[in-house]
This record gives sequence, structure tokens and C-alpha cells, in this order.
Amino acid sequence: MHPHPEYPTLLQFDLLSAEPGIEHFFTTRSGGVSKGEFSSLNLGNYSDDDPVSIFENLTILARMWYMNPSVFIVPHQTHGSRILAIDEHFLSLPLSQKNEILYGVDATVTQLKNFFLCVTVADCVPILLYDRAKGVVAAVHAGWRGTSDRMVEKTIRFMQEQYSSSASDVVAAIGPAICMQHYEVGDEVVEIFRQQGFDLSSASIKNEITGKMHIDLKEINRLELLRMGILLQHIEKADLCTYENPDLFFSARRQSVHCGRMLCGIMLK
Repeated sequence: MHPHPEYPTLLQFDLLSAEPGIEHFFTTRSGGVSKGEFSSLNLGNYSDDDPVSIFENLTILARMWYMNPSVFIVPHQTHGSRILAIDEHFLSLPLSQKNEILYGVDATVTQLKNFFLCVTVADCVPILLYDRAKGVVAAVHAGWRGTSDRMVEKTIRFMQEQYSSSASDVVAAIGPAICMQHYEVGDEVVEIFRQQGFDLSSASIKNEITGKMHIDLKEINRLELLRMGILLQHIEKADLCTYENPDLFFSARRQSVHCGRMLCGIMLK
């Protein structure tokens, strides 16, 4: 990843930056108006922050593209596995109905241009997908529940079924998230992954002092992308850890769930 060439408070992926058909971003916690634990560019639209501050932060972000905040499609994520196609029918609905439909959505997909598909994160894994051949983009939110429920597989299959996407045409970017060193989980979480058929041998370690397991959500999702047929050279995985970089990122593990959220988005031009 690298800083945005014009807006250094944003980060971009090297792979996606080379694609002329899209725009994308990953926000840091800098450049906004929120205070305290939410300081300063909190874009968690369902966080405990002042809604006026959250909207002002989104407006600041939208101005970078000379766009209206309404072009940012931000679901109310619930760590589920529901996928929503953003189409003309959805866009024609009243705002209240859109918000109702977006509740419980953890991935969005579209072929429409000039709309940012977004996910909010503060340790969970954001994944952006771009089918260069069919002109399809997707934004996926994958915490441990979404990852164990195979959100990557479900989203790619959704793209294949709804838009005739081919995995070999898809470019994928895995954003900053909590790293394995700081992501301790209980035995019940490990058991859920095992029951779902995951091989965690290359994406987990046991802390010999605490006896607790640590898992690497970014690596698990990278392996899922490969399993689904995404080419190795078409995948970028950010090395940045949200827990280890308090000046750059919010982190629910570090700050508690009552913290801000980063926004990760992708748009067809």
C-alpha cells in the first residue's frame, strides 16, 4: 500500500492503483472533526460518535472526489454473510428504505459506475474485488465470523452467478486489519474454523506462555481467494496492523468496540 498521491490521510493499494477503470481508498484516522476516542476521521456510521461529526467526516471524504456523500454505499454490517447487489432499483428507493435494506449486509457488489461500495473496519478484514473483464466491483467485510462463514467464497460465487465473472479476471486487495500476533481467540473460535473445513496450520500460532491460539485473518482470506481461483499475482495483502498503529488506525481490540472506524471503498469510473 501507499499514501494517496493527493490526499496523504488516505491509503491505496498498489495493484488497484494500476487499474484505470476504478477508484478506491482506505482511510486512516486522521483528517476529520471527531473528538476523543473517535478522533478524528471516524467514518463508522453506526458508532457511538456524534452523527453530525460522522456526516461531516464523510463530506470531507466526498469532497476529495468532488462528489456528494450519497454516493458512498455503507452497509450496517452485522458479521453475517448477506450479500447485496447495488442496482438501479436499489438506488431508486427512498433513503429510509435503502438504510433498512442495508442492515445486516456484509458485502456489496455492483456494475454501476460512480458509486463507492464501502465497508467499515477497526480490526476486521476489508476485501476489495474488481473484475476487469465484466466491470464488476465488490466490497467485503470479514471478521472471524464472516471469514469462517466463507464470505470470500460466497461473494465470488455471487459475482459469477449474477455477473458471469471469471476468477482469473478478478483483482483482489486485502486491507489493513489486526495481525496474528495481537489476535488472540478462544478455543471455540478455532473449533468453528475447523468444523467449517479450514486448515489453520499456516495461519495460526499457539502462544506458549498463555496457551491461547492466535489466528491470521488476512492470511486465511488470502488463501480463500487463491482457493477460489484468484491468481497469485492478482492479490495484494496489506502488511499494516490496525492494533500496532494507533496513530494511523482505530482498533476495537486496542480501544474497545466504542471506537471509530476506517472506511474502505471501491468505485467503477
